Amino acid sequence: MAAVLMPLDPLLVAAAIGLTVLVFARAVLHKASDFETFRQQVEGYRLLPAALSGPVAVLLGLAEVAVIAALLWPAARIAGGVGAMAVLLAYAGAMALNLARGRTTIDCGCGGPGQAISWTLVVRNLVLAAVAGLVLLPAATRPLGILDMIALPVMVLTTWLVLVVIEQLARTFAHIRTLRENGFD
Repeated sequence: MAAVLMPLDPLLVAAAIGLTVLVFARAVLHKASDFETFRQQVEGYRLLPAALSGPVAVLLGLAEVAVIAALLWPAARIAGGVGAMAVLLAYAGAMALNLARGRTTIDCGCGGPGQAISWTLVVRNLVLAAVAGLVLLPAATRPLGILDMIALPVMVLTTWLVLVVIEQLARTFAHIRTLRENGFD
């Protein structure tokens, strides 16, 4: 017997789109504001020849811009969700591979203040990929009302703030780990 998916509330889908667009907008701003640092971060992952770090960094930035545009264009929203998931899963995979290699001090290249890769960031990207995946699920066809329009920015902002707190905790734990590795207990 086939499983039947209940349609999601359109408010939930809109909030998922809003959060995903914010995450990708921050990433694009990070790359655009200091492309050379981002290129070095790509090179630091050591997943490809150093000569390719510049072109790959450009492609990653363009992919993120394309994700934002697709998510904001209703006719391309499914492609935007798939693209967001692919980018986030690729970043999670690159981090996980380096962590498995024992390389814990490279900068994640996530945007914002620098932070070392960690399993917390891998999980964060997996959760963000799942949030982006909500766009792919069927949504109910009810129109968004005035209360939805009030709730939507509150939901997106609250989720964004939770994400920022998690990232700060990841930075703090990475700093503590570095101190311990250097003999400061």
